[in-house]
Amino acid sequence: MNIFIISRKSENARRHFQSRQMARLGLEYRFLDAFEASDLSPEDCQEAANHWPSPTLRQDIACFTSHRMAWNAVVERNEKTVILEDDAVLSSDIADVIRTIRDRDDDWNYVYDLEFVPLPHIMAKSPLWTDDPSGYRATRVFQNRLGLAGYVIGPRAAARMLEDTKSYALVDAYFWHRSWIAAVQIEPAPVVQLRFLEDSANKAPFLRASEDDTFRPKSRLSKHLMRLRLELVKARNLLRAGLRSEKRQIQMDVAKFPLDHNNV
Repeated sequence: MNIFIISRKSENARRHFQSRQMARLGLEYRFLDAFEASDLSPEDCQEAANHWPSPTLRQDIACFTSHRMAWNAVVERNEKTVILEDDAVLSSDIADVIRTIRDRDDDWNYVYDLEFVPLPHIMAKSPLWTDDPSGYRATRVFQNRLGLAGYVIGPRAAARMLEDTKSYALVDAYFWHRSWIAAVQIEPAPVVQLRFLEDSANKAPFLRASEDDTFRPKSRLSKHLMRLRLELVKARNLLRAGLRSEKRQIQMDVAKFPLDHNNV
């Protein structure tokens, strides 16, 4: 399965970290040069902000554009692909997860969330499937508001996502709430951003504090209508979940993330 890592050309520390991590895990990968926030004019940023109700940063728009570039690459290669952000830390047995997902004959709209985030999700009470040798399981997700640091997407789903994102949206919040998507969480989660692992909060190369200007939609009416649409999407997802779901934290096994602290 292809593995794409979204990373800015100038992020030498992150690229070095990922290269060492992939070599240790025996995984082949390709860096995708991220879109540069510095290439956006104030007019570009304001135009994007007019399509989203919450405050928007240049960095948000660059992230959105970078993931769209990755989806284009998935469509071009025409196969399931793992997409990672360059601060993703991978579990020691993630290769087992990748092989299992690769070999499954899922419907085109299945997208696998590999990532742990420290926020509760609304999930099905029972898993869709369990891989007995590895102990990993896959569970339908009905509400997830954060995270695109590690996921698996196929070419038809990537093409559909490109159609749905011709205007800017906060990419992770928008991505997981498409009506057509079958979002599935892998547990124990085999991907986590470095900032969520113990003792990593002050690792400077992996934390980019933004001092950028914040852009907001110019029309108050449009802002409220966009907010209403988002709330209706969330309500729809909750209705679909019905009595089959529960709200809980994603499970992960910290012992499966042996960091090389000399190279982080």
